[in-house]
Amino acid sequence: MDTSNSLQKVLVPIAVDKPAESLLLLSYAGQFAAVFGAGLLLLHSTNTEELTLPEQNRKLSHLRTLGQRVLGRLPTNNTAVPFDCLVRPGKLKDGVKAVVQEAGVDLVLMQAEAYPEAGKVGAANNAAGVMEQVSCPVMVVPTAQPFKRMKHLVFATDFTDSDPKVLAQIKHFADQAGAAMSLVQVYSAAERGQLNQMKEAKAGIEKQLGGRKVSLQLLEAEDTLEGISSFAEREQADLVVLATQDSYLMQRLFSEAYIEMKAYHTHIPLLTYRQHKSKPCSGCCTACKKAKQEHQETTPLQLPLL
Repeated sequence: MDTSNSLQKVLVPIAVDKPAESLLLLSYAGQFAAVFGAGLLLLHSTNTEELTLPEQNRKLSHLRTLGQRVLGRLPTNNTAVPFDCLVRPGKLKDGVKAVVQEAGVDLVLMQAEAYPEAGKVGAANNAAGVMEQVSCPVMVVPTAQPFKRMKHLVFATDFTDSDPKVLAQIKHFADQAGAAMSLVQVYSAAERGQLNQMKEAKAGIEKQLGGRKVSLQLLEAEDTLEGISSFAEREQADLVVLATQDSYLMQRLFSEAYIEMKAYHTHIPLLTYRQHKSKPCSGCCTACKKAKQEHQETTPLQLPLL
């Protein structure tokens, strides 16, 4: 088997000051790693600017204790999962990029939290903030969600704007997990005129998948995220996969208002890949203009970000 795209090292951010949540996440991560034959790197970010050596040693000891308690012997197969521990100062968002690069991390696995509204404390450590910093996939697990073997994943994509490399990565992930795949493109009524182009692109995706038995569908819906959620629920998906170039969808998916709706995606894991898009970002022109305007208002003496 080609192991170039295989998951070998999974980074798991752990808050040692929240042992109950940490134990649940470690249990999920351990069983996930066992399926993929991967090792874990447990990372605790102190959220403080300075970190003394005695404090670092205490945090490391606590982290190792948690890891040994859960990963030393998994109840599902009575085996241990290899893991290392790392404690870093600062916020997770600020240090995760360096850790991913230095440790050769293949995937970040973290717990889902509601994405705070603009200006609220905590946004920097949310999965959407982490996604902005790393090039590897980010997997978000609903809080207290027990591990479930993935049998069916749904990849919500745009057939007309797909990256073959990312598609190959997702296919390899599904093969490693032993999961069936369904690909869906959600489009609006205003895009009906592009249906022929979508269908042609869908046929091209089928060829790229090399004969793998995959379901590819086009779905019309007023709202993209609601369409994805409804499709995933109908297909009884165990995982929803997205490939985006920004964190706009991630922020909206885990916004406080959207989570209150108890949408289907909030009950199953979400896996995101970074993909360069030839079309405008997933936030659409309206969202881009609003973000740019807000940035200009708050930083009038600086050039706007592109």
